[in-house]
Amino acid sequence: MLERQAATHDKQEKVERDKVKKALMKGNIEAAKIHAENAIRHHSESLNCKRMAARVDGVQARVANSAAQRQMAASLKQTVSLMSKVTANMPLTETSKLMDSLEKNFEDLEVKTKVMDDAMQNATSVQQPVDQVTNLMQEMADEAGIELNLNIPAAPAMGTSVALKEQDELSQRLAKLRET
Repeated sequence: MLERQAATHDKQEKVERDKVKKALMKGNIEAAKIHAENAIRHHSESLNCKRMAARVDGVQARVANSAAQRQMAASLKQTVSLMSKVTANMPLTETSKLMDSLEKNFEDLEVKTKVMDDAMQNATSVQQPVDQVTNLMQEMADEAGIELNLNIPAAPAMGTSVALKEQDELSQRLAKLRET
């Protein structure tokens, strides 16, 4: 549902951007400013919806992780009781192999938990641009081929978000873990 709302806001942002361009072509700066503000608001709402969807997905992943850990605890309880019965009759080499397997399972669980926690922390990191309304109005004027002189200095260009790169890297690591 949140993804649909984000898509709706993205569409509305595009409509408002077109209105900015049309208003600028007609020379109506005030109307262009209002439509630019609406476009920025829709963009912000879209980001908020996407951010909330990421958080919900993160909570869902944590709940699934918790259930897996609860299941692991139940399995460990069973394993410990069985091990205590079996170790009395089992040779030391077989006990060592069983313990190595148990340690590997714990290490895999720790890696998966770390990857999920890192992904949650980086999923909602978004860089916000400065002077959004002015930038959008200037961008629409440039697209329309209109000279817009608002006597406002140009804002710095937006860079790519480091958080998105980190999230991609974490997703790749998680995919590799799932393959093994």
